[in-house]
Amino acid sequence: MTDRPFPNTPITQSNNIVDISGVGLKQFWNLRAHMQSASQLATANYPETLDRIFIIGAPYFFPTVWGWIKRWFDPITTSKIFILSQSDMKSTLESFIEPANIPKKYGGELEFNWCDPPVYDPALNDVITWKGDYKSLPTGPMYWRDKGDHIELEAVGTVDGKQRRDIVATVRKTAIEQETEAANKASEEATQPLPAATAEAINASSAGQPKPGSYVVSTEGIATLSLQDDKNYTDVNEKQDSAPTASATEEVNKA
Repeated sequence: MTDRPFPNTPITQSNNIVDISGVGLKQFWNLRAHMQSASQLATANYPETLDRIFIIGAPYFFPTVWGWIKRWFDPITTSKIFILSQSDMKSTLESFIEPANIPKKYGGELEFNWCDPPVYDPALNDVITWKGDYKSLPTGPMYWRDKGDHIELEAVGTVDGKQRRDIVATVRKTAIEQETEAANKASEEATQPLPAATAEAINASSAGQPKPGSYVVSTEGIATLSLQDDKNYTDVNEKQDSAPTASATEEVNKA
């Protein structure tokens, strides 16, 4: 999905809104076993996927209930739970969730009510291809399978006692498509010839300049050099190197 600021970074965490408005003390007490199981599941298996839990609509007695609940969670999990009042609910949610993804009931822009089917992201509709008679996600277990340039959604489990292995939809990896397109564009730009005016300007500025890796020798006196000159220069140097100096001879005699 490329509608995010960093599409190459996978989504590995989630924010959750828990609306407990209208829940009485007796209901909380009846749900204690369920909440214990939920806390154990979240703590033991999925603690890293939980970013924040926002509790909304807390009744006046909730501090007492919270005293029970927080003992069932580990300290790291409880640090991710935030109890929001009506006055700070909208501003707090908008600091973590885009208004387009917050239900209108909580001050956002999303048309969504409890028990409604999932609302698909508009960008998802542009990259998803439904298979067969499917036009939405079915209920039951499903697998996302990586197929290279796309992801395949397979519905499994049973329906009316029969095994189900249906390909529901495929989703293109638009982030990979953008990377490939950018790489191809850069390659094309690198292989394109320079415009005539640019090439002419480069040639004019480098005229008379030595090529990289070369060295310049002054041309003065080159015409008067010969092999004999080189031989004479070598003979003179050899004689100078082999003949000992007077001072050196005196030092040897003294020794």
